[in-house]
Amino acid sequence: MNISELFEQIQDRFLPEDLNGEFILQGNCIVWTYNLDDDCEDITAPNEDDEEFNYSFEAMSSEELLQEAYDDDLQQLEGLLDELEEYNNWTLSTPDINENIISFRIF
Repeated sequence: MNISELFEQIQDRFLPEDLNGEFILQGNCIVWTYNLDDDCEDITAPNEDDEEFNYSFEAMSSEELLQEAYDDDLQQLEGLLDELEEYNNWTLSTPDINENIISFRIF
């Protein structure tokens, strides 16, 4: 299987809403990218006088959110590669984090 065929398999398998990031074919590799800024939702804190204010949560750091998005999509990609019996035919780069963006390459 060549890189174009693998990219087509990824496109056929996953809908955009199935993944955190997106796969793009760039020359002889596929690049997966997730931008945390594109996926942020505004959260409104309740008024302190509100009876339902009795909860607490710990916010995740940007790096933790990026890592979680990467781990989720990587797991799905690895499942597809296993299913296609192509796992050992491709190299996945280590993830690269730059501010609020994480990416990796498949070649």
